[in-house]
Order: sequence, then C-alpha cells, then structure tokens
Amino acid sequence: MSGCGDSDSNGNIVGPSKTESSSSAEPASSGEPEPEVTPVDYSKAVAMNKKLGKGINFGNTFDATCETCWGAGPVEKEQVDYVAKMGFQTARLPVRWDEETSQEAPYTINPAYISRIKEVLGYFKANNMRVMMNMHHHDSFIYDMVYSNEACNSKNYNQRKSSCGNDSKYATPNQDNLEKNLTRVDSIWAQISREFKDYDNDFLLFELFNEPVYGVSSEIYNEMIKRTYPIIRATNPGRTLVYNTYPWGGLSGIKKLELPQDGNVIIDVHYYEPQNFTHQGHNNQCDPSNPIVWDDSKANKDKITSDFATMRQSADERFPATNPEGIPITIGEFGVSTCNNVASKALWTKYVVAAAEAQGMSWQYWAFTSVGGFEVYQKKAGTWEVPVVAALGVDTTGLAKIEIAPKVIETSSSSEAESTESSSSESAEESSSAAAD
Repeated sequence: MSGCGDSDSNGNIVGPSKTESSSSAEPASSGEPEPEVTPVDYSKAVAMNKKLGKGINFGNTFDATCETCWGAGPVEKEQVDYVAKMGFQTARLPVRWDEETSQEAPYTINPAYISRIKEVLGYFKANNMRVMMNMHHHDSFIYDMVYSNEACNSKNYNQRKSSCGNDSKYATPNQDNLEKNLTRVDSIWAQISREFKDYDNDFLLFELFNEPVYGVSSEIYNEMIKRTYPIIRATNPGRTLVYNTYPWGGLSGIKKLELPQDGNVIIDVHYYEPQNFTHQGHNNQCDPSNPIVWDDSKANKDKITSDFATMRQSADERFPATNPEGIPITIGEFGVSTCNNVASKALWTKYVVAAAEAQGMSWQYWAFTSVGGFEVYQKKAGTWEVPVVAALGVDTTGLAKIEIAPKVIETSSSSEAESTESSSSESAEESSSAAAD
C-alpha cells in the first residue's frame, strides 16, 4: 500500500485517510482514436503467473523508512521458512529505494542496502519461493507537486503529506522537476537491473512502481514505463516485468496503462472493496463494539465476482492477445483490517481468492505482519488469525509463534531516527480497488 498516510512504529497509519480523492491532474483527451494494438502472445508471462500462485506481502520492512522502523522488520529467515512451509509460493517485497538513493546525479543506491536485500532474497530462494520486488513509497516523486496554497510549496514532501491536500484540487505534478525525477527513477532501475541480473528469471520478478498517484500522473507513469523498459531489458532480457495501475493500483487504471509489446509482462491490480469494510480497522483504530460486517449475501458475492470479471474484460480489451488466457493479472495487494471482525475478514478473503483464481489470477495478500491491522500474524503476541490463513488456502496445521534465533541485524538505513515518519501500507481509494499499507 502507499498513499494512505504515514504510520507510527507499530505500523499504524496516521495522516491522510484512504477516503481522500485519489485523482491527480490528467491531460485533457485529444479526442483522437486509440491507435491499433498488435495482439501479443503472453504465454510466457501466463506460465510465470501460474507459478506465482499463492503469495504474501512482506510489507513495512524494506518499504519503511528503515527495515525495522515500522515494526514488521527485520525480515528473518525463520519467518520465510515458516510461510514457505505453510504453502505460500511467492513473496511480494516492497522496497523504498528512494530512501537509500542519493538525491543528486548519478543517483547512487547505498551498496549496503543492496547487500541486505540480496541476503533476504537468499532466504526466499532457499525455500523455493518466488519474489516480486518493486519500487515502493517513492515519495520524493509522488509528493513533488505545485500547490495552489503557496505555503505548501515551501514545505518538504514529508511536511506536505501531513499538512497539504494531495489531489488535483490542491496541486499538480511539478513539471520543473519532472525530468530530474524521471532520470532518477531511470538510474535506480538501471542499478537494480545490473545488480540483480544474475538472479534466475524463474525466481525474481521486477515490479516497476507501486500505486502511482499525485505527482506521478497517468501520463507521467506511462512515460516512466516507456523509459525504463529498454533500460531493464538491456540487462534482463528474460525477466518477467510487472506493472501496477494508475491511480492507487485500481482496476479502472487498466484502461490507462500503456505497456510495451512484450509477452513477458503481468498487470498488477490491488483490491480493497468495499472500502468502508476493508479499512474500518486501519491504523488499528475502530469501534470494536460495532464493526462493519461483510456477509456472503448474493449481492456481496456478485459484486466481487463482477469486479474480477471487469478486470479480465478490461485487460483483454486494452491488450489483445494471441494466447487464449490473455495478458496475465496478479492481485498484488488485497486484505482487510481487523476490527473485531475476523470471521467477516476470513469470509471476504475466501471469496476474493476464489474470484481471482476463477479468472486465472495469482495473488499476494497484504500482508504478513505489523501492517496497521491487515496482518495475518501478530508478531509481538506470536499469534495467527487462523480463519484468515485458512481462507487463503494454505496449511494451518500447528500454527504457532515463529521462534527467531538470537542475532544482530545491522540496518543500513540512514533514516532509523525517522521512525515517526513511517507508513504502514499504501493504497488509497479508487472505485474498485485501493491499498492498505
């Protein structure tokens, strides 16, 4: 998740809520007809998507202001061993490269940070899991906007997040810094591509950018895709590439995506509908005496089924394919924040998983632990939300506290002191999807 606000050291979101408008300034339509798209054979990506299968996000770790700043980290080998044993096939690994990359050219990523990520990738590799690694919480770009309120223009992006409106009613993407921001993203992906090029293509996937919004408009996001694609392909010709949608990873963004003519790409959509149910316990703050309940009424089930059918139809229309399955889709985030509603949370999860799998989609639940109420494992208590884990279709036999061997983890982040600026997951609203950090 991302743009829903910041979080405290316990993974609770603070700041803007997910019910804010998620729009960013968009260019007016030219009225010109859409250019014809040559159908693509996505068979290679479909095969990878089947291998992804059941996944889980390791959120609030590398996407935090430091690996341990938001309560979920550090990522431990014992944790990875455990989720692999349960039957999870894939981990989505959100990474805040922004925090560990210099602000001036040549925009160098901290080598120690890369080394630590490689260490953690080794945990997953040893367990025969796959990893979808992305660029998450790239706030220096997302929050680089020109505001109608001049007082906001003098603030840094962290201050803007908490005190200035972020949608197009208040601000537009900062065109003056656009080339620098895009060039910095280009440089980061060039370095990632070089550093991780020798990892097996069957093990590691690259996801370009999590939940573009605000300073990254639809037009800017498509330009980012166009620029980074040849950079990544130069060193990773066989790597599966994953593209989230604008805005907030929502299903309506499929129609705005402009993807390369490449049969080894997957679309990532995030699903958190209905928002008033999935986000009622966001920040671990709600009224447990009066939770919103989701039941398996025909209307509720039909809504989920319809949303996933719409995803499939939108993708087929936007990206015609020569293979019968079409372009593959993964649900990179979905989940419910707990508010004395574990039974409803499990029921909703069961139907979302079923709807996704009926459409041939892989999925990654948000998230493992300490993500502001969405987690399935309570790290401090060492307990599991067993009904939710069961709804995900993995093994619940003997679920227990994950015992971590004593060790010292050195954090490479320069931002550990900034734990009060953290954020739990992100995805704001969007008619049929959103995210939850």
